[in-house]
Amino acid sequence: MDIYLLRHGKSQQNEKNTYYGSIDCSLNEEGIFQAYKMKENLKSIVFDCVYVSPAKRTKETLDIISPLRDLKIQEDKRLMEVDFGDFEGKSYSELLRLYPTECEMWKDNWKEFAPPNGESYIQLYKRISSFMGDLLEKKYDNVLIVSHSGAMRAIYSYVLGGNLDLFWGFGCKNCDLAIIKYEYGNLYIDSITHC
Repeated sequence: MDIYLLRHGKSQQNEKNTYYGSIDCSLNEEGIFQAYKMKENLKSIVFDCVYVSPAKRTKETLDIISPLRDLKIQEDKRLMEVDFGDFEGKSYSELLRLYPTECEMWKDNWKEFAPPNGESYIQLYKRISSFMGDLLEKKYDNVLIVSHSGAMRAIYSYVLGGNLDLFWGFGCKNCDLAIIKYEYGNLYIDSITHC
């Protein structure tokens, strides 16, 4: 199985440089351009199935990539970005001012800390792990996943033996495309391409 893992194009919130996961925003002009560029890279591939996060920015990216294809598309909430709860829509400098104690706790234990009304990276990893376990039971040749940077880093961690300590060891720019191979019971990252 070849798993094509795509981050959505640049969004309105990316411009603001704030924490956002559950904020449902659209692509900006650059993100639309990125998606059209990625469409060219993927146009010759026949996908057995497409999985997409329910977020507007991922669905808009997918709509540009495949408007005329007859694809089996499944929305899956497990592919959502990490939910930053009360931190949503705020910059790091704002968080330091508004939540100094919580920011210190986050710095000291980034995997287990959950912002107020949000989720931790361990919770993100658990839902991604559940998704990947289900996916690897399928008999697909080519599958496309359109998701978010946090979800993609969690998938990379899953591929590398479930080691969440590797989460921040990967860059993940808008419209980055990774190809993950699943062969003979083994998973590996074959390539990561920047848009």
